[in-house]
Amino acid sequence: MRGRRGTLVEDGARELLLVHSFSVWVVPHSYKKHFPPAHLVAERPPGEKRLIRIRKLSHRAASVETVELKCHLDIAQFRKYLSRHKGETGSRCEIWIYMLQYGFRCFEVQLDSIREIPKHTLFLPVVQNAGGVA
Repeated sequence: MRGRRGTLVEDGARELLLVHSFSVWVVPHSYKKHFPPAHLVAERPPGEKRLIRIRKLSHRAASVETVELKCHLDIAQFRKYLSRHKGETGSRCEIWIYMLQYGFRCFEVQLDSIREIPKHTLFLPVVQNAGGVA
């Protein structure tokens, strides 16, 4: 995403994180060295922090290989960030790929590898009507 960021996709990601009890802030568009290399920063107690870059893909299925190919600059920035912040516990760097057909697929960037994060269900437990007569 060059220039204007995809605010609708970013808003969707922020809503998903809020549903899972994260507090979320949007990293300003202008680049500054003291900002993390992310679009969103999500935090929740006790000390869990996620730095999230959001990318849109339309023609390829999202896989680790696709992320390595299409997001190599993001991966390099995250690995540089991770190497500078080795002592921090609870911080994760993630790339979220948005595809219109499938929604979000999430990948965690580590110093030596990339792994897909299993998709979480967002549906709350449904209370079923027992069908009894009062």
